[in-house]
Amino acid sequence: MDSESALYQYPAEFPEQIQMLEKLDLLFPDIVHVQDLTTQQIIYINDRFTELLGYSKKDLADRGGNLHAVILSESLFNQRAARIEELITRQKQFVEYETLVLHKNQTERLFRTRVAVFRSDAEGNPLETISVSQDITESHLNYTRLLQQQEMHRITEQAFHFGSWEKNLTTGELICSDGLYEVMGHTRETFRKDCADYTSFFTFLDHRDDELVVRTVQEAIDTRQAFRLEHRVMTQEGQEKVLMVVGRPVVNEKGKVTHLVGSIADITLLRQYESALRQKIEELQRSNGELEQFAYAASHDLQEPLRKISAFISRLKQRLGTQEDEEVENYMRRTLQAIDRMRSLIDALLILSRVTRQGKSREIVPLNPIVEEILEDFDAQIAEKGAIIEWDELPEIYGVPVQMRQLFSNLIGNSLKFTDTMRPPIIRIAAQSLSLTQVRQKGLSTARKWVEITLQDNGIGFDPEYKERIFQVFQRLNGRSEFEGTGIGLALCKKIVEHEGGIILADSKPGEGARFTFCLPSAS
Repeated sequence: MDSESALYQYPAEFPEQIQMLEKLDLLFPDIVHVQDLTTQQIIYINDRFTELLGYSKKDLADRGGNLHAVILSESLFNQRAARIEELITRQKQFVEYETLVLHKNQTERLFRTRVAVFRSDAEGNPLETISVSQDITESHLNYTRLLQQQEMHRITEQAFHFGSWEKNLTTGELICSDGLYEVMGHTRETFRKDCADYTSFFTFLDHRDDELVVRTVQEAIDTRQAFRLEHRVMTQEGQEKVLMVVGRPVVNEKGKVTHLVGSIADITLLRQYESALRQKIEELQRSNGELEQFAYAASHDLQEPLRKISAFISRLKQRLGTQEDEEVENYMRRTLQAIDRMRSLIDALLILSRVTRQGKSREIVPLNPIVEEILEDFDAQIAEKGAIIEWDELPEIYGVPVQMRQLFSNLIGNSLKFTDTMRPPIIRIAAQSLSLTQVRQKGLSTARKWVEITLQDNGIGFDPEYKERIFQVFQRLNGRSEFEGTGIGLALCKKIVEHEGGIILADSKPGEGARFTFCLPSAS
């Protein structure tokens, strides 16, 4: 036997105690030690001390054989001493306590210790105590994690208005979470715990849904498949609720369905919102129908009076001939100009109203040919201003060709219109594909691929305060005398882009040009 193994062996003159310690070593995988109450020193300790705490018996001997001074903080040492006093004074037959002890590697371990009197003198005064210390660190951590998970589940149920349930098909027992009672609007007392089937879970289930519920749940049991259904209940206050039930059968090793487990969510507000939304959609559809009728009237009935007014003014001018004076000439000229502006506004509104109707014929649209055609249309204006147009290889998108042409024509036309007379216009068009992360950040549908197109110019720009206002119908930041237009071009751009599910943004500073960024669905 080596010198360390010989340390802390119980005195041989007490064979009965030695036999007891040997049996304890066989029965418990824990630290067992005996302490002399007179010297407060350990007189026996098993090898579990080294296995569980890392200290050797020599480490203990070097510290005077006082185990608790080695592994306990001063406060815990004092607390333990107070508990041992209860044994010495015979207030209790044994004491139990939990302490954090310090491993040799400086980590903390949680132990549960039971202490009893091991040997007494002839008068019954305690001489020694025996302690069995169990490492409960992992079980305590698991218990703490379980409590945390239960609390997280409870908080989640409250936040998302759902509850969980488990139905034992053999015993009929029903187990519900606290969240389920809140969702159902009933107390625990109103729940039946020995229900024969799902419909008798709750005596307040709306019986209009009985047949649907029974059929759905039975089908799930027969097919061993998960199920989902909606049904209505009445709360204790008489309020009707709509619930979404999701469940699945639990199959044992013999292939028999023994349990149903699932959750129930309150979707009453969701269904109310859906109902309100459907009404709004119907109202919008009626409104759109009226707007289309208005657009038809604008293109025919309103255009006709304008043509007649224009014709009458022309005839009046011919009739007056040389007799008209300068003032009359000015009135007639201004009247004809007003008629032209009115006609342009009506035409612009007509184009705006067609966006939704034309959107039904979407197809793959190559953007390069569209830009080339538009630049040919603006050829004279580009040459007159000495404009430089640069663009990358543009992608194919999915949309309506005529609307894409209108979109790029309006944006390029704006850049050629609002130029700085002190420098030649430069317009650059760039495109890039968006990653899934970028798509999410921009609030676009993740079911599609998207391209982002940027049109940048070096024109007069505008105050960033107006970056949203410029997309409104008939909004002009400049006077009609400075720049011609109806004030509807950018509103039309916004409607075209949003009709495709995309977004369009403007960014600018006075004198520093403008940048328009818009996203369109990719055809690739």
